[in-house]
Amino acid sequence: MIRIIEKFEDKTPSNIVFETITLSSGDSIKVYTIETVHDLTQFIGYGKYMNCQNHNVYLRGQTSLYNGKLIPSLYREKTSVKSITENYNFRMNKFKSSVKSFHQYERNVLEPLLQHYGIKTPYIDLVDNVWVALWFALHQAKSTIVNSHEYIYYHDSKEKYAYILLIASDAREVTEYKGVYKGDKTTLVDLRNATPSYFLRPHAQHAFMLRKTTPFPEDYSDLIVGIAKIPTAIGFKWLGTNDFLTVNSLFPAIYFDSGYEVLMKNFPEENAGIVKQYGSIQVITD
Repeated sequence: MIRIIEKFEDKTPSNIVFETITLSSGDSIKVYTIETVHDLTQFIGYGKYMNCQNHNVYLRGQTSLYNGKLIPSLYREKTSVKSITENYNFRMNKFKSSVKSFHQYERNVLEPLLQHYGIKTPYIDLVDNVWVALWFALHQAKSTIVNSHEYIYYHDSKEKYAYILLIASDAREVTEYKGVYKGDKTTLVDLRNATPSYFLRPHAQHAFMLRKTTPFPEDYSDLIVGIAKIPTAIGFKWLGTNDFLTVNSLFPAIYFDSGYEVLMKNFPEENAGIVKQYGSIQVITD
């Protein structure tokens, strides 16, 4: 059983304020406004320590709380979850069998890898690096679909607050697949161990991917153990200027990311409607 952070306001000498929201899972959780790096470090450490007996806790940066929902990209369109999953499984099996470059990967590695480059799956993105989580909390993506590809542009968030979510996973058992861990309720993939470094993007982002073991994992909000609410202006001050935390670094160009080139060359092209539903190998622009 995961333990949601409570009474953090009593754990720090700072004057911490909070508000309580209800997640789509039905759980109530306090959203703490964090204004110092010490409090953010302690908040993350508190969530990890409280859950360390049975879970590992990872980070996810967001520009919004989306009304307490945490839905994987595959299920964000308002259609039947069952039919989406069936079509998705058919497509994924077809890609794996028909594309030579994909033969070497089991689906539990291929799916997280493809999502990291833009394909929609039942997984959610996590990291174990607070700076990367903060970057994603402070940047918004705009997208345009042209022919068979989605073009993504990242820009500074215009929101007043940024959010870092703490997500618990019981996936601690080592499996036969490199970088893949399993638990009763979740499977976790460390893409830095599961995929070679010529797929540069997941290594640059310290990337983990999480999937519930249920057939239709359409909401992950019940895995949230803490939410930090950071004033955007303060977050940008903390982030500063750092070559590791730029679009060019976190989303390396094909010239540097050989795996990205392989995916762009080999992933089947689709029409715009299919791309909207199931994603594409994205093109990142700045």
